[in-house]
Amino acid sequence: MRNIITAVLLAFVLCSCTPGPVYVAKDETDSVKRNYNDQHAQSVFDKNARLFKDIYNRYSTDNVGIYQDGIGVTTLEDFDKQQLHYIMVYVRPKEASFDGTSTKPEERIAKIIRDFVPKYVKRIKPSDLDGDHIEGLAFGIYWAARDYSQCDTYGGHIEYLYIFFPEDAAKAYLEGRISLAEAIDQSEVMSSTELKPAKPIRPVF
Repeated sequence: MRNIITAVLLAFVLCSCTPGPVYVAKDETDSVKRNYNDQHAQSVFDKNARLFKDIYNRYSTDNVGIYQDGIGVTTLEDFDKQQLHYIMVYVRPKEASFDGTSTKPEERIAKIIRDFVPKYVKRIKPSDLDGDHIEGLAFGIYWAARDYSQCDTYGGHIEYLYIFFPEDAAKAYLEGRISLAEAIDQSEVMSSTELKPAKPIRPVF
């Protein structure tokens, strides 16, 4: 069943060719979202706190940038208005950047899905989805789109892609039983590019 995303998705702007705002978490405290307004979401986090710490350690050990509050629980809503709780993992790999003047948004999204999603989502274990009241995986990647003629290190703006994998699709992909394309076909995908509000997309493979 496809899920309607209820979270508000934001775009972040980086300005000039000097270091701008830093949204990558510095440590575990910045990385793991521990407090939730929704009582049920808070309960799901508390029951799986050790799992989220373990997920943080996997990415941190490999020096993968994590967005602030990028690990924890996110809440979705299905067509019957039932709440679903997904593991949330949002990363910002250092090498994920593009020349925004020579690439189109759909080209950047395609490369992220083809080259970055498989590389970084594989740090999630199928058994992670067995956590208490965990019903899927929300995996996100952020990247920079810059004008390389001005600066290829800083500046530009941030774009992102979120994939909301239902539990069965996430497990099947992580276990190698289906392809990423098949897993995404069972999932909801949203992206924000060129500073525009996030919108649902259907990637073409």
